[in-house]
Amino acid sequence: MVQRQFPKPAEVFELMQFKKPEFNGRKRRLDKALTIYDLRKIAQRRTPRAAFDYTDGAAESELSLDRARRAFEDVEFHPQVLRDVAKVDTSTTVFGGPSALPFGIAPTGFTRLMQTEGETAGASAAAAAGIPFCLSTLGTTSIEGVKAANPNGRNWFQLYVMKQREISYELVKRAAASDFDTLFFTVDTPVAGARLRDKRNGFSIPPQITLGTIANASVR
Repeated sequence: MVQRQFPKPAEVFELMQFKKPEFNGRKRRLDKALTIYDLRKIAQRRTPRAAFDYTDGAAESELSLDRARRAFEDVEFHPQVLRDVAKVDTSTTVFGGPSALPFGIAPTGFTRLMQTEGETAGASAAAAAGIPFCLSTLGTTSIEGVKAANPNGRNWFQLYVMKQREISYELVKRAAASDFDTLFFTVDTPVAGARLRDKRNGFSIPPQITLGTIANASVR
């Protein structure tokens, strides 16, 4: 006959691990973010709307953005079974050089709008992960600054070809001098897209700041 028996408190405590409180708010939030979507929610909650919408948004009705997301969501991995997984190697070769993972960090403009460290943080994270980092022409950190943040890793540079060709040539020379090993040309943006979110937020050059913009930013 089976007898019910309650465990002793000492036995229970042996099986339980109490998590120490984390007093660093930033680390506490990041520890709770288990996916990219979790990070997006944190950014949306803590970032001024104009800055968040610039980073999160796209042109016009954002159909291309939605289609791109769906395309990634539709990608399926086909697992191989009965394989030795004692040692898993995710490294590969990308554009003639090594990468610990089959992707890198893509170029984004005005990165420090979202986070004060901007590209410095991105390049440092890429260095820690062993993946490439790509700096945008519209980046908020210099080519040399990215090199300093990721001195031994792979750095790439994204180039908008400008009407004043000497500006573009000078950027390429600086990237080469800083050992950037790959150059990306953006060729599908002869004019800037109609970014409706930015227009509604007054995010333009020069900025059209409203009382609503100030109120939204002040609490963040």
